[in-house]
Amino acid sequence: MIKPIPFANAFALVGLGIYVGCRLLSLIVPDLLFSVGRSWFHTFNLGPVKETTPFEIGTFLVGGITTGALIWITFYAGAYLYNKFTK
Repeated sequence: MIKPIPFANAFALVGLGIYVGCRLLSLIVPDLLFSVGRSWFHTFNLGPVKETTPFEIGTFLVGGITTGALIWITFYAGAYLYNKFTK
C-alpha cells in the first residue's frame, strides 16, 4: 500500500528540483538546452522559439507553482488508484 500524500509530496519535490535545475541551466548554458531539445525532437527547429527577453521572476514562480501542483495531483491520483486496484 502506497500512502498517496507522501508519495505525491516526494514526486512534486523532485519535479520542482528538476524545474529549478532546468532554469539554472537555461541561465548558464542556454545553448545546451536547445541541443538536448533538438536531440529529443528530431524534426523540430527550436531556433525560432528561443527567448529574446529576460525571463521574469513572476513567470518563473507561476511555472513552478503550476508544475508542482500538476505533479502532486498526478502522483496522488496514481497512488490512490494503485491502492484501489490492488485491493
